[in-house]
Amino acid sequence: MNSPKSKILVPFAADGSCFNPSLRCPKSGTYTVGEDGKEITFDHFDAALEHIKMMYTPRWRRPNEAGDWEIVSAVRWELLPK
Repeated sequence: MNSPKSKILVPFAADGSCFNPSLRCPKSGTYTVGEDGKEITFDHFDAALEHIKMMYTPRWRRPNEAGDWEIVSAVRWELLPK
């Protein structure tokens, strides 16, 4: 697992949200990545991030303002904010 001091490059969606450790689904306890219908779940953030790095267009689920989990796509990569 990444140490607190390590710099982690993560994908960001167009709305400014990023793939981060807080996106564990509260119901399943997993991270969901991939396009609709081809999603894969991971128990650990690091494993999900490694898979995202291999995707042509990184996609992941995260809650929207209404609290519904939707898929977003990466538009850029930046360091994970603290």
